[in-house]
Amino acid sequence: MTRVNTSPPFGLYVHIPFCPQRCPYCGFAVVTGNDHLRERYVEALCAELGQAKKSTTHQRPLDSVFVGGGTPSQLEAEQLDRLLSAVARTYGIRDGAEITIEANPGESDRIRYADFCRIGFNRISIGAQSFCDASLRRLGRQHSVADILKAFECATTGGFSNINLDLIFSIPDVAEASWRASLQSAINLGPQHISTYGLIIEEGTPFYTRVSEGHLEPLTDDEDARQYRLAIEMLGSSGYVQYEVSNFAQSGYRSHHNWGYWTGAEYLGVGLSAHSYAAGVRSWNLKNLTDYLERMESGLSPKAGEEQIDAVTERREAVWLGLRTCDGIEVSEDERLVLVEDSRFRVLVRDALIHMVDRRLMLTSAGFPLADALGTEILAMLEKDEIECETGRRDRAGVIG
Repeated sequence: MTRVNTSPPFGLYVHIPFCPQRCPYCGFAVVTGNDHLRERYVEALCAELGQAKKSTTHQRPLDSVFVGGGTPSQLEAEQLDRLLSAVARTYGIRDGAEITIEANPGESDRIRYADFCRIGFNRISIGAQSFCDASLRRLGRQHSVADILKAFECATTGGFSNINLDLIFSIPDVAEASWRASLQSAINLGPQHISTYGLIIEEGTPFYTRVSEGHLEPLTDDEDARQYRLAIEMLGSSGYVQYEVSNFAQSGYRSHHNWGYWTGAEYLGVGLSAHSYAAGVRSWNLKNLTDYLERMESGLSPKAGEEQIDAVTERREAVWLGLRTCDGIEVSEDERLVLVEDSRFRVLVRDALIHMVDRRLMLTSAGFPLADALGTEILAMLEKDEIECETGRRDRAGVIG
């Protein structure tokens, strides 16, 4: 008899901050020019895994492992092997678990990618970003389209049968035709998964400075939405199912790890700036590499802070994140009645931006580009009713008193 795993999913994220360069749009915790610290960092990660195991309530094996960054593929195969071995030894990895590594084009060879598979990785996410050399230069990327094609070939011949390609749209001063061509090039390769992200100008990045100084002009909201809709149309017509706002997959190839984030699963994060969520508490690690290493080598916690997620915040996040997925969210009967009686909600249904089947609320394909705004509106409708109910209770209490 086959045993069915009925426990809630539990994932691990491992952050590898080392990068050959910092891209001008990148707001992640990455470091450059510190290659000599890689070995110390791997040892620190292994130590943090053991430390976390002692303080966590989780005693079950991991359903997913995601090694991201940064550029994790810059680590030596032996270091990655030691890291995954520490994960398996400390927590255990469930049979059939999804184990992902991120890689950048331009550093690929068949032996290296085959080593990743041999170590135990069964999914790879390649940071292609664009199939247009001019767009890659605009993004400050060091690789070329030829490097992407080589990386993809090396991943497939190296043994990967679950490959994701990351793509960026809304790149300033790049024609929309280039985005269309990038999408078509990715589709032609036939990866199992494609992620598309609109360029966000993050505060503190070189792009943010250039925008502030008037040297770079971001695309308008209408231009951004048009490029996003183009992705939905082209990927959808090519057999990719949009299961989350930014993610498209062939049948059976959703990212299990990321699906856990969107559906409220608990997860552990280790490494620089990594976040964890368990037992209603969200915590996060230090962002400075030297501080992180010194803490771990002294046997101290790398945590920079934590917050208790109360029931109200948990529900808000469940609505916000759930509406980003193809499954949407389930509402209570009381919440359903509040929504169907709201005139604004009826407008959203009429305009085919959102629909409800029984008590399951979902965005339509036309609603996905407006997911953030629609999530805000739905929350406002539900919380307005809660406020009115609470006010009514206080008023009645005052009359009775």
